[in-house]
Amino acid sequence: MSSRFACSLTILMLGLTLLTFPGDRAHADTIEPNFEGLKNSMDKDGNLRLELAASLNAPVAKVYEALTNPDKLSKYSADITSVKVLSNSATGKVVEYHGATDLNPNKKPFVVKFMFDPAKHTITAQSAANAAIKFRADYVLSPSKDGKSTEIRYVSVAADPSKALGIQVPEFIRRGAGIQNFMRTLTNAGKYIQNGGK
Repeated sequence: MSSRFACSLTILMLGLTLLTFPGDRAHADTIEPNFEGLKNSMDKDGNLRLELAASLNAPVAKVYEALTNPDKLSKYSADITSVKVLSNSATGKVVEYHGATDLNPNKKPFVVKFMFDPAKHTITAQSAANAAIKFRADYVLSPSKDGKSTEIRYVSVAADPSKALGIQVPEFIRRGAGIQNFMRTLTNAGKYIQNGGK
């Protein structure tokens, strides 16, 4: 191999490396969840319990802020058409959602009560007392060892929606909808963080 060819090849490789660097850097800055585990069980009354684990490549404070603004996260969900905050405090929110979702296939407005514990970095979401589909979901956040990421532990218990929907809903569909809802929430939290809390 001639020295001129070797030099040209080296310059070409360096140029390609520099061209791909911004793309890799932009990708590395994307805040996305990483799903890490699942356990599920069903009780005799048909209540489905999901225990999920994931991580999000953002610090706990930012993830907590995102998850305590569920009304703002909803703008990243195409199936939510509008949101109204019915009450708001440092320890919780009550939010009314409009649109068709897994929890609300009939497109009627539905209300979710959120409770926050800033000292423990926990968030609880539960259906309103008169909701057709009853559920409760708890998020527990903890920092990764280097403090740059957040570990999320999630436990949800949801009643059988078959009666409310008027059709029998198999366990695997309920489980899939629960996982999808969890991951969509974390994906939306990542978008919220990337957009500077907007």
